[in-house]
Amino acid sequence: MSDSPTTDTRDGELGPLAWAALVARWVEVARASRAIPPEFAQLRDSIPHLIAIEATTAALGELASVPEVDRPHARAVAEVTIRRAAAELDRLWRGEEWPSEISDACEAAEQALQRAVYAGLDALVVTGDRALEVPEFDFGLDPGDPNSLRGTLAAMPPGSLAMPGEPICWWSGRGRPSFAGTHDDRATADRLELVRNAAPVQVYRGLDERGRFTSDTLAPISAEVLPGLPMLVPILLDGTLIGRFLHPRDSWRSMHLAAMDGRDTIPVG
Repeated sequence: MSDSPTTDTRDGELGPLAWAALVARWVEVARASRAIPPEFAQLRDSIPHLIAIEATTAALGELASVPEVDRPHARAVAEVTIRRAAAELDRLWRGEEWPSEISDACEAAEQALQRAVYAGLDALVVTGDRALEVPEFDFGLDPGDPNSLRGTLAAMPPGSLAMPGEPICWWSGRGRPSFAGTHDDRATADRLELVRNAAPVQVYRGLDERGRFTSDTLAPISAEVLPGLPMLVPILLDGTLIGRFLHPRDSWRSMHLAAMDGRDTIPVG
């Protein structure tokens, strides 16, 4: 089977030319499969399931364009489609090594399903040239109210000192977090930029032997865990509570101020 074409993809999304190229490839593969000799029926019978997996994987890359209320259903349909096609491939190739193209397609589909939880993710990112103290949040979470536990959410604990260019929180499938108490003021709002369709990242903060902050590293949450202090606490994952802030704001702020050692900012990479 032919190699996948080069596509105009950006941040996991497909443009019209990429879709046209993929459809043309699938049509070509489907036509070519008719000429596969009978003794290779196993390969021929795999083609529809391979195309179903690749098409669904490509569609998952467009999930951010689906209305937010419809995304959970779209994800569920995509997962069922991929699982059924993979089960048929497993039946066809049971006890044998899968062709690399089929294995690669299944792996890409699994990764796309994991990324789909973060489709349409928004973030509040620090602007300016100095650190910003993270305010108290009001997430509106009520364990007794399932409607309040929608979506996915991560945030820095209140009192953290976030560096320019870093998200203090990101979320998908739920409303924008608000601030609580006296920290919801114009000065704080003016330092935060709303970034649409952001990538889910973790901020790892390095410390030296004296406990002082050295530098921050932004990394995709799908990447391996890096050395340092993870700054963003996962709170919700697809509607399930998975974490919470462990320290009061004042004590967390005092620790951060001491670790900054009088500096306004630290390098971010």
